[in-house]
Amino acid sequence: MNAETPSMTDALSYRTEISLVQEDAANDTVGVPHDFEDTACMFHPVIDITTGVVYGYEAAFAGSGPDQRQTLKDRLDDACSRGDLPEAEIALLRKALRLFRDLPCAKGTKLFFNLDGRHLGAADDPRIRLAELAKSEGLAAGSLGVELIEREQDVFCDLADHALMTLRQSGVLLSLDDFGRGFSELRRLHDISPDYVKIDRFFLSGIDSDPRRRLFVKTVANLAHVLGARVIANGVETEREFKASRDAGCDLVQGPYVAAPVKSPKDARLFYDHIRSEVLSAPGRKGDRRIRGELMSPATISVDATMKDLLDLFLSDQDINVVPVLDINGEPRGLIHERDLKAYLYGHNAGEQDYGSALDLPLGRFVRACPLADIDSDADMLLVTFASSLQSDGIIITENFRYAGFLSATSLLKLIHEKRLQEAQDQNPLTRLPGNSAVTNFIMRAASERSGCRHLCYIDFDHFKPFNDTFGYRKGDQAIILFAQLLQKHVTEAGTFIGHLGGDDFFLGFSDWQDDDVKQRVLAAQRAFQTSVESFYKPEDRERGFIIAQDRFGSVRQFPLLDCSISILAIQEGITLCPDRLNAEITDLKCAAKKSETRLVVKTLAG
Repeated sequence: MNAETPSMTDALSYRTEISLVQEDAANDTVGVPHDFEDTACMFHPVIDITTGVVYGYEAAFAGSGPDQRQTLKDRLDDACSRGDLPEAEIALLRKALRLFRDLPCAKGTKLFFNLDGRHLGAADDPRIRLAELAKSEGLAAGSLGVELIEREQDVFCDLADHALMTLRQSGVLLSLDDFGRGFSELRRLHDISPDYVKIDRFFLSGIDSDPRRRLFVKTVANLAHVLGARVIANGVETEREFKASRDAGCDLVQGPYVAAPVKSPKDARLFYDHIRSEVLSAPGRKGDRRIRGELMSPATISVDATMKDLLDLFLSDQDINVVPVLDINGEPRGLIHERDLKAYLYGHNAGEQDYGSALDLPLGRFVRACPLADIDSDADMLLVTFASSLQSDGIIITENFRYAGFLSATSLLKLIHEKRLQEAQDQNPLTRLPGNSAVTNFIMRAASERSGCRHLCYIDFDHFKPFNDTFGYRKGDQAIILFAQLLQKHVTEAGTFIGHLGGDDFFLGFSDWQDDDVKQRVLAAQRAFQTSVESFYKPEDRERGFIIAQDRFGSVRQFPLLDCSISILAIQEGITLCPDRLNAEITDLKCAAKKSETRLVVKTLAG
């Protein structure tokens, strides 16, 4: 997607190049080599992680021989040693295309094919003509995704990079396979600018219980979205891995938990019920209304359109600055900027023949990557995405992967301003923590969703009134601020929420955390408060461990030093609560915590 602005020389060379490619394609009579005729092909479904709908299929080939001991890699190695690796891969792709065409649910989906990158782009390499091969089998080039496998260290050289650029400009999609496994992954992500990034299985194994893996996947997902790529969670084996991958920002998912390989047309399906049910039980997102209201709808153009179509589009509307480019399924492939087109048309002394040649250039030479975001993204995520790509004019917004509109920089800043204003109005003026409205929204979402374990923690001070009466409200405010700072220090990871209900009442929320981890964090904050707040007392008060003050009935008595009571309501996966029951549970827990010697009460609601 990311390309340098072409020159007139490019146009002339491209006309010659494309004629040679067409001639070669016409003479291409590569058949299925004899030793690949018995290769069985199956398809691994790639699922939209937000809807459960099949997005595409990855072609996979079995081994050969009576016991299939010789793997496909072994056979490709043999073909490489004989010098006919390109022909072997073309044969495999042709077989996959024909079988894919027979799938009843294949229309509108993508076919992903693993490409061995050895010697890619060498003289007469038929693999640079994959778009023509796909079209000859009835599949649009934009529906073919090539997954690049790094089996040799010298796979990606200048020659291969040129071949990949040629593939991209012909409309073929590029995917980085097993991202995170090799030593040069980030450079490949930068140089190739892929359409898809497939996370290596290593980082998804146990992602639900490993914060470092979650952080890695979330970081890669954010980076990929900034670069205009989608993220595939590969090899997901459990429900918890699926949920963690979804929450980390992955767009697509495949693996044993998601779907078994499709070995015959009758096995193909439009969607998978267990994924769809997980999505329906996930918390609804409310951020799309404001985003929809700010969306622009500039004229779009098909990736298969001609340069003449593009020029006519710009001439028909003088106010157009960018043109989103869409594939046959309505998915965005990037943007064409007016400034690039002007630099190309007016930046060179070209004759009439040169301009005629310019019309032969494919649109792919002008398409630049653009940050992508789902229409359900919140404003903060949109800001992070946009800020990470300073050269972009905005963000392409999608809905179920289809183009929904364009969000300009001005509209984005307006959304951020509105959200910040709303947050400021709800913030507690003393601690600057989210207030009652934000806490209520978190609790309602946690009570209504079924996925993951949720913990609702209520914390309030013990003996706060006599402390205030003795030392004054200013000291009381300092104690409240101290506790807020300690909470922010000890509860910082993903999946946590801190709120201030007012006065000495605080709230903590945890999503997809283990019981022991929640207790550990909350107790650490409690111990830190017990130690730190002692400095607010006189030396003699600290030494004896209490103060003497009047209670609410006017009687003078002893009061221990400040502490806090903690009530934790753990809602297990699959459990939902109505507001009335939730309030009753919370009230009972808070009373029990005040009476407990440890000042901590935990109740678990399970099915």
